[in-house]
Amino acid sequence: MIGQNDHANAIRLLRALVARGANSKEPMANAWITQVALEIGLDGDELNSALAYALTQNWLEDSNMTGRTLLTPAGEGAEETS
Repeated sequence: MIGQNDHANAIRLLRALVARGANSKEPMANAWITQVALEIGLDGDELNSALAYALTQNWLEDSNMTGRTLLTPAGEGAEETS
């Protein structure tokens, strides 16, 4: 079940990714996303829930490249407004 923490954690993750240079023009390595998440204290179920929430909100999307994820323009905007 998606909860308030999932939203907050997804926003925290998006902010951290953008602060480290992520943008909607370049796919991100999934390993790098995990590393950034660990740096901000997200791991395990919290990380999985935050990623799932971001995907359902169309803030992130699977890339056609294996092991890569795209930050969408909506994801870039979500981290600024929330």
